[in-house]
Order: sequence, then structure tokens, then C-alpha cells
Amino acid sequence: MLDDILDYTKNIRQRPVWQPIPDEVRQRFRSAIPVQASSLAEVHREFMQYILPFAAGNVHPGFMGWVHGGGTPVGMLAEMLAAGLNANLGGRDQIPIEVERQVARWMRAIFGFPESAAGLFVTGTSMANFIAVVVARDAELGCDVRREGMAARPMRLTAYASTAVHGCVGKAMDLCGFGSDALRLVPTDSRRRIDLIALQNAISKDREAGFHPFLLVGTAGTVDTGAIDDLARLAELARSEKLWFHIDGAYGALARLAPDLAPKLRGIERADSLAFDFHKWGQVPYDAGFLLVRDGALQKNAFAASSSYLRRETRGLAAGSPWPCDYGPDLSRGFRALKTWFTLKVYGTEALGAVISRTCALARYLQHRITSTPELELLAPVELNIVCFRYRADDANRVNRRIVVELQESGSVAPSTTVIDGQLAIRAAIVNHRTGQREIDSLVDTTLALGRNLTNANLANAKVRAPQPIAADTLPRVRWETELHQLESQLQSDPDSVDLRFRRAFLLLELGRPVDARNDYIKVLQALERQPYHVAALNNLGRTLVATGHRSAARLAYKEAVARHPSDLPSRINLGMSLFEESEMLEAQEKTAEAQQLMREARDHFEHALRLRADHEKAHEGLSYVLGHLGKSEKAAWHRRQAFQNRYIIPLPYRGRHSPVPVLMLSSTTGGNVHLQKFLHDQVFHTFVVLPEFYDVNTPLPAHQLVVNGIGDAEMSAGALTAAQSLLALTTAPVLNSPVAVLATSRSNNAKRLSLLPGVVTPLTVTLPRERLCDSNAATTLAGHGFGFPLLLRAPGFHTGLHFLQVDNFEGLPAALAELPGRELIVMQYLDARGADGKTRKYRVMLVDGQIFPLHVAISSHWKIHYFTAEMADNPENRAEDAAFLEDMPAVLGPLAMNALKQIQSTLALDYAGIDFGLNAKGEVLLFEANATMVVNPPEPDERWKYRRPAYDQIRRAVQRMLIERSRATQLRGPLMAAAST
Repeated sequence: MLDDILDYTKNIRQRPVWQPIPDEVRQRFRSAIPVQASSLAEVHREFMQYILPFAAGNVHPGFMGWVHGGGTPVGMLAEMLAAGLNANLGGRDQIPIEVERQVARWMRAIFGFPESAAGLFVTGTSMANFIAVVVARDAELGCDVRREGMAARPMRLTAYASTAVHGCVGKAMDLCGFGSDALRLVPTDSRRRIDLIALQNAISKDREAGFHPFLLVGTAGTVDTGAIDDLARLAELARSEKLWFHIDGAYGALARLAPDLAPKLRGIERADSLAFDFHKWGQVPYDAGFLLVRDGALQKNAFAASSSYLRRETRGLAAGSPWPCDYGPDLSRGFRALKTWFTLKVYGTEALGAVISRTCALARYLQHRITSTPELELLAPVELNIVCFRYRADDANRVNRRIVVELQESGSVAPSTTVIDGQLAIRAAIVNHRTGQREIDSLVDTTLALGRNLTNANLANAKVRAPQPIAADTLPRVRWETELHQLESQLQSDPDSVDLRFRRAFLLLELGRPVDARNDYIKVLQALERQPYHVAALNNLGRTLVATGHRSAARLAYKEAVARHPSDLPSRINLGMSLFEESEMLEAQEKTAEAQQLMREARDHFEHALRLRADHEKAHEGLSYVLGHLGKSEKAAWHRRQAFQNRYIIPLPYRGRHSPVPVLMLSSTTGGNVHLQKFLHDQVFHTFVVLPEFYDVNTPLPAHQLVVNGIGDAEMSAGALTAAQSLLALTTAPVLNSPVAVLATSRSNNAKRLSLLPGVVTPLTVTLPRERLCDSNAATTLAGHGFGFPLLLRAPGFHTGLHFLQVDNFEGLPAALAELPGRELIVMQYLDARGADGKTRKYRVMLVDGQIFPLHVAISSHWKIHYFTAEMADNPENRAEDAAFLEDMPAVLGPLAMNALKQIQSTLALDYAGIDFGLNAKGEVLLFEANATMVVNPPEPDERWKYRRPAYDQIRRAVQRMLIERSRATQLRGPLMAAAST
């Protein structure tokens, strides 16, 4: 039996979240009470067949309905032990009551309550709220009300809570004799918190009308949206108005365990009473509610009663007074405290707090997916772990109600519904510690598919367009070659024509002959003394010089264009882009001052262009890059919208002689893109760059045979990746590098999941807010996460060693923080990859279509290695070691490391990726980085690097072979026929 239930929780993902109960199963539970005995095995079989499969499913990671915790095996086993003890915790002198008292002491400490506070386990927050109202009533009216009743008290007492308060508070007012109308429901503000001005007005109005306010109920995590009232200001108001301040913290109160969320609960320590559940965010099995009352004597006065059969003694089993039954209505009480005690002891508050933080992070991830998907609408702010949204439709309430039922009956995910401002919402409450991104993605993707099916959205665009043969004479390359032949005939008779020479240079560049094009543009420029108006020649010369690798010369051409034509927009944009790219290269070489100067110049040119034309999209684009690099994220986001909101599909030129292979390349506007474009040869592939963050689903996708996800940075481009995953619902074409798989490659996530692989050593990696590293408790924070010195600090979203520092001791931390940009920083354990010679070796391998290819090893005396600029160019011995690695990778790395790399590749599940790593003395892989952003650059045209060419060519051929084979696997496709085929 124990094995069966443990297997159930272990393999829960293989089961549906929930499934409808067949009539024949339901009928089995309407039979008469058994008279004869049955064997335990037979009854257990009945449980396994007819009860276990038809539970609500809150153990399942896909359960997001209401606010139910997922439970743990630890709690389950503790519940079994409690059942074995069969202890009644109503009273008497027994250790189980001491366990409950210990948990109460822990809760007093966590929530900042005094030693005089009383704590009591109850079924749940509904009962805890009821007990709190009773205590508040008796504190206001005196204990005689217990004997005399409410009728003896002429005062008309009133209580106050927001319209978002849980319904059980109204029930408590009813049960206490006030009537539910005595609970005044106060409107909420834009964040769904109680409106403080409206609250003050309601209290004042009631006092003027002769009512007697006595109770104020604040909510820490409203049931609909997870909103948290301003508890600190409510506490002030309660004190000034002399009201009992009670907080319903059913699930939100335990956010106090999460350092990043605890500030949201400021003021909770000032409550007169606090109700919450361990069986929600605490992950304790049902049921385990709890109540804290600041003045335990008041609680005892409200419930204690003398009975001859409950006589107390100072010795013996009847000792140990006061008993729990003196603090609530129950005399028969189970050992709820044991499973809570076990959970806190086994996991600790740090791990539970991390789970709570993670569920809120998943909620933010869901929020990003919703806000980046035009078909979906967010209906309420996301404060904690509850997300309310809907599918946009004409008959939205009907459609979304149907979507939720279909989701639940599908067994994949199970959200619930609520009503927000009259609109029916899909409500996802992410509470279960097992829930991950795959369940969030399933919720969004299935919602979109169901919504489209129900509304016939995009039906007109859903037809797969059959491939149309392209006539040879309509292909751009054929037209260009024909025109070039005619131009060359004309140039023979007019060799000094600037216009003919300029057009010839343009055609040569389009035909893939950049060197010839460069020579013709130079001839054009030589004629500029006679025709200085030819600004396009300067810009196209710059473009050609970039194509031939002469970036500095290109920048000079753009500068000349700006100098001659200061109001020419393309010249400004080209020069700005050139300066920005050069500044990035200088930063990578740690030439900070020079880089900053170029960045300022680039910004000036983009801003000048926008003064010339405020709606120039390329100028907005360039300025967004600069501002993003400078850490001005909000301004950068605004300029990105101006740049791309109407420019989200960008076709690139096709230069082939035959019908192209059409490909969608998904790219992020915030950077972090994979350098795969170089492999999509423009004489084979016609590439359409699609920007998922801004893509309008009402625009048909271009016909395509393959989707290449070019977004590779999980930290910099999480929003673009979530939008990309949503966009994929519109196509059935093969996809290279699933956005979901890329999202899982953040440094912190890789450090956790890859550390479990044999032969892999990952650095402890945590992303922390800058303020936590700057405050006086920074040393404690770092030590609490397990960090010692030296450690590494990195700004998210940067590569090539940029904004990546080693901190040798705590004293060096402030200086390092001053150098790094960003609101958050990645803290990493330093892995020592030095060999016997004291030098660090950093290997890079590329993962392509299931194969592992060596790219290079860099060797340096410094811990941070820049490829191609390490101690390689002037060190033949290091280059020989590099060559040996490229020639026989398994022999150099050894079997342990090779197996580890294979395990990493399998875990990443990416079609194209790279791994940077070192080796320790055991031959284990010291993982530095593993993701899709790795660059594969051809060797420099220098005899010293000739030995690297075969390795580069091998990778290039593997990538191109993968692209061709995947594109041939399917017919040409337009958007998915989702609605038409289901």
C-alpha cells in the first residue's frame, strides 16, 4: 500500500490531473453499508481502481485550480505516524501537545508576535477566521456575552473588509450572531487592495449613524487575484480607530518565508490575530490550518469552560493546563501538528521559502506569456502566484468558461474560473512545488488552441498554402545577372559614368561578390569631386566594407557621408550602428573608456536622426540598443515598440538561382540571439526574420518549411522566448531549438539540473537583487546561499567576458558592484580549472543535431579567457595542445568527460548549442556555460590558425546538413490548420 501511494506521487505526471467520474464508478459509492468483512487487499484494490484515479488532482503539477497545496511524501508519512498514535490533542499532558506548542513558538518568531501570543491548529483558515471573530467580539463586549448572548448587548457592531475578502468571513459574522450584513465590504483600488479612503469613509459614516465599529479584516493574498492589502496602513488605522485588526493570510501569510516576498507583508506583525494554512504554500497535506492571537489570554477567555469531566491536575495525565480545547471550540482534535512539524524539520523554512518564490516566478512567467500573446488578455495585476486572464473573443465569457472545462477534462492542466469586473477569467493559482514551466506552457498553448478552435480564429489564414513553382526569370539573381551584363556593355562605352558604376557595385554586392563591389564603390568615390551628391555610394561602400570584414574602414565611409550630408537619415543610422557595434567589441576587450565614448557618439547620431524624423524606425531601433546597453530598460522598451510594432516580419534577400527553401528565423529585439544566420546561405534559403514580441497573430506567417529559433539567451530574452513558444502554435513546421528548451538554459537552472549528472561539476549559481549585495547583511546573504570567496559576479545578458568579475574577498565586493550594471546580478561559485602548469584551460564543444564537435581550447594564465586573444597567438605549445584537442577530442578529454558531455547534451535537448568547460584532476567536467548562444567563428586568415579550419568546416557542414534535412522533412507550410482540422 505504501509503495503504491509513493509510486502515485513519484509518477504523477504520467496521470491526468483530473478526469470525469464515470457513472458506474460513482454508483459504486451508493451501495449499502457492508455487513460482512472484506479483506484489506480487496478494499485496497478498490481504492486503487475507483478512488485514487478520480481525486481532485492537486498533487499533480498541472493542478492550478483554487489554492491547493501539493503535499509531500514526508507529510504523508507523518500523517501515517499520527494515525498510528491516534492522539487526541484536545488536552492532557502528552508530548503531541508539546509538538503543537513548539510549532506555535516557531510561528510567533516568524510573524513577529510576542511570547504572550497563542497558537492553535484548526481545520483551515475558515475555522481560524471564525475563532478570531469570536475573540474580537468578546474582547469588545466582554466575556459576559458568552453567557448573556448578543441580545443583551444593544450596540450594533460592524466589521470591515474589502470586497475581495473570502466568503468565510461573512459566514463567521453570521455564526457569531452579528449577521452577515454587519460586515461592510469596502471597494478595492486598481491593485485589488482595500481602498483606504473608502474604508475610512465607511467607518466614519457608521459611527455617525450610531453603529459601533469593532473589527477590521485585512487580507494577505486575496482568493481571486492574490492581492495583499496595505497591512501597515491598516494596522495604523485599526489602532487609531480602536478596532481589532485581524488578517486573513490563508495562503499569502507564508510568503514571509521568502526573502524576496516578505517585504510585501510589512505590517503583518502588528495584527491582533492572524489566520493561515500550512496545507497551501506550506505543502503540508490536508488539513492544517492555524491561528495566532496576539493576546493569548483573550483567546482563552473566549473559549475556556469548566467541566467536571475535564478537571485539571498538577500531576498525572490531567496535568499540562491550559489545554488546546481552552482556545477553540474543538475538544476532539487530531495530531495536525505532526505533519507540519515533520515538514518544517525535514525541509526547513529556507527550502519552503524558495518554493514559494518559485511559484511566484512561474506566475510572472505566465504573465509574460499572456502579455506577449495578443490573443490573451491579463485581467488583474499579478501580485503573488495567482494569474487571471482570458482568451479574447466576442462572446468571451462563454468561450472562456468552455475553455476551462475542456482544459480540466483534457487532464493536462486544471485551472479554475473567477469573475473580475464582470468578466469571466481563467484563474491559475500556482501553489504546487512540482509545477514547472512545462505546465505553464501547456496551459497557455492549450488555451490558445482551444480558443482558436472555439472561435474559428484565423480560419481564413489557417489554410496551408501549397508550394508554387517560381519561374527562373522572376528570381532576383537571374534579373541581377541580366542587368549586370547589360551594365558592363554600357560601361565599355562610358567608363566614367558614376551612376552606371554605382549600380554595378550594388549588383555585385547583391550577387555575393563584395570585393568586386568594394572596388567599384571606391571608383565611384574617386569621382565624387565631380559629383559630390552621390551619398548613397558612401553608404553602400560602408556596407560592402562590413561584408568584407573591414569595419573600421566602413565607419570612415559613414563618417564621410554624415560630414557631407548631415541631414541624410541613412548615413546617421549606419554610422550610429557602426559605432555601437564597435563599442561592444571594445567592451569585450575591456577597453571601457573608448567603448563608452563610441556609445555616446552612437546615441547622438540616433537622437539626431529622430529629431530629423520622429517616426524613423531604424533610428528607434538603434537607440533601443544603446539605451538597453546603458541599463535604461524602460526607455529602451519604448523605442523598441516604436521600431518594431509595425515591422515584425523582415524578409532577407534571396540570391539563389532556383526555388528557395523558405525559413522563419525567430529573433529577439532585446539581443541574446543565436548566430545561425551565417549558416542560412542566401543562395539556398529565403529567410524571413520574425520578431515574436511584436508579431500580430492576424498577420499570416510567410509560407515556410522550417522554423529556426534564433533566440538563445534565457536570461536576456525570456519574454521573447515565451512569445516564440506561443507563435509556434500557428505552425506545424519542424522547429530547431525549441523555445521551451532554451528557456531552461539559464545559468542558475543549468547549475541545478546538470549538477545531478555523473562526471559534471557545476558552480553554485544564484541570481540576487543588487540591493541584497549592497546592504549590511550581504555577507550573511552570501553565506546563507553557500558562497565563499573567491566568487564570480556577472551581469545577466552579457557574453565574451563582459561585465564578469572575480571577487577575491568580501572587502572587494563594493568595488565589483560599482563596475557592474543591472538591477540583478548572477553570483557564481569559482571553479578552479587550472592545470598542473597553473594555467586555465577552457574547452568549447558544439552540439549539432545529436553530435558533439570540438571547436577549440583556449589557454591562459588569467581565470577569464577571451577566445582568440588568450595566450595562443604567440605560443606554439598552446596551439599544439589546441590542435591535439581538435584532432582527437576523446583522447584529450577522457571517457568520464566525454560521457558527461553526452549527458549534458541529452539534458539540454537542443538541436544547436555549445558547452564551455574545464577539467579537474579527476577528469570531471567543470561546467562554465551550456546554452544556444555559443558563437562559431571561422579562423582568422593567418597561417597560425590554419589547423582550426577543418574543425570549423566540420561544424559548418553539420549545421547546414541539419538545416537542409529538417526543411525537407515536411511540405511547404503556412499557418497551422488548427481550427479546420480539429
